Amino acid sequence: MPALRTFGLFTLLLGCSDYELNRKVPDDPAGIPEPGFDTANVTLVGDLIVDSWVLEPSDGIDIVVFGDTSGSMADELITMGGKVTEFINGLNAYTTAWQLIVVTGPTGCNVGGILTNETADYAATFATAITTPPGVDDEDEWGLYNVATALEAAAPGGCNEGFLRPLAPLHAIFISDEDDNSPGYDDATRDDYWQEYLNRMLETKASADQLRMSAITGPIPGGCVGAEPGWGYTEAVGAQGGALLSICEAWYEQIDMLVDASVQRPNFPLSRPPLVDTLEVRVNDLPRTEGWRYLEEGQAVRFEAEIPVTGDLVEISYLPAG
Repeated sequence: MPALRTFGLFTLLLGCSDYELNRKVPDDPAGIPEPGFDTANVTLVGDLIVDSWVLEPSDGIDIVVFGDTSGSMADELITMGGKVTEFINGLNAYTTAWQLIVVTGPTGCNVGGILTNETADYAATFATAITTPPGVDDEDEWGLYNVATALEAAAPGGCNEGFLRPLAPLHAIFISDEDDNSPGYDDATRDDYWQEYLNRMLETKASADQLRMSAITGPIPGGCVGAEPGWGYTEAVGAQGGALLSICEAWYEQIDMLVDASVQRPNFPLSRPPLVDTLEVRVNDLPRTEGWRYLEEGQAVRFEAEIPVTGDLVEISYLPAG
């Protein structure tokens, strides 16, 4: 359960990619960007710039789950169907404004409709949907392709119209005991074939920070008895951030990791280029001396451990370069 906090200095406003941010203009605003995507509250404390964020979901959370319905996955998908209530209960602790679709085939069209907190018996609908095959062998293993197509089909007139909300973060979850078999996966000259599908997904959102990816799949590089290594899925999760669970182990006991990946925010773009050695990071008033790094490309601090979630206050102070 998040510890949502109220801070007298902050008034939450819509206006960022996946979280509501607000901004207090310092006395000397030279060089400080105007409010917009990924703009923090900006204050001056002596010579220090202090960027701060109060993380609140701005428009709920959208979740797409891909299930590999090949014969070997029957037990895993039944287990996933039985765990969806635990997943949603965890999500409800942060927001009840969630939307969920299940995708199993290359049309990308959802199975069972767009599920919400208002859907009667959503758990039973999800359990049936995740075990429904697309009807064509092999295409049920096109995870990245099928999800990219599903997100594109959320445009007006598409079969998933209404699923993607402009300000809502998006979490794509894959479950498969094989590597991704999307077209291009077997091209020996294209080890990065998966990037094409990730790019298609990113094009459906206003900001790359709005997309998180998670997978329940075989571990790299050797897989395990009964599961191939999850090539394709693993690289996409590594590139975008999210939870990577081994299908060879008791993944169903780690549903909280999928909840966390839905509400985490790893990247915090700074309002000014910093003197990196002066960076100081605090989360909920507690200093963080490790678990994050500065990304020169993107001018951002990226958390890699104990990633902030909805309800947290993040403050980053630094001397500006130059």
